[in-house]
Amino acid sequence: MSGFSSFTDGQLAEAIKNSDSQAFKALYYRYYEKLFQFIWIRTRSTELAKDLTQDVFTRFWNKRENLDPGQSIKAYLYRISNNLVINHYQHLKVERKYLSNLDADNFIAAPDDTFDLRDKITFEIERLPEKQRTVFIMHRFENFTYAEIARTLEVSVKTVEKRMSEALRILRLKLAKFVTK
Repeated sequence: MSGFSSFTDGQLAEAIKNSDSQAFKALYYRYYEKLFQFIWIRTRSTELAKDLTQDVFTRFWNKRENLDPGQSIKAYLYRISNNLVINHYQHLKVERKYLSNLDADNFIAAPDDTFDLRDKITFEIERLPEKQRTVFIMHRFENFTYAEIARTLEVSVKTVEKRMSEALRILRLKLAKFVTK
């Protein structure tokens, strides 16, 4: 595997496309922790993040014949991660609908006065609408550029800008209330 550490993502993709398990292993070690963190920030569950991260790599391996070494492997892995998280939450939504008549707010603990600012920020990020939260996390925590986010989510850069702007507006409003208490 050490021979693959100097390979670019495109070179790894070419080798993986040809079913090279050692190249896949190198890619796995290169991206596992980053993808795990990305998923954990969105789920706040270590076990779920581990499971979904494994699913990312399983899906990647199963679709290896379709890889385009000229495309960003990083963006492809994040797109799979994003889709898995969205699918997970959609499944939970359906499950909850049939298990209970409770509305969605009953599943999120309301902040109280014992929360510090960091907890409040995390709480408010989690409450952002899904599309805005995804863009915000990718840009602020994963250091993606707007163009990279647009490619990953398959939307325009203008859409990314709008979602980020709206996320920041919401966070400013929510956090201003908390800070001025």
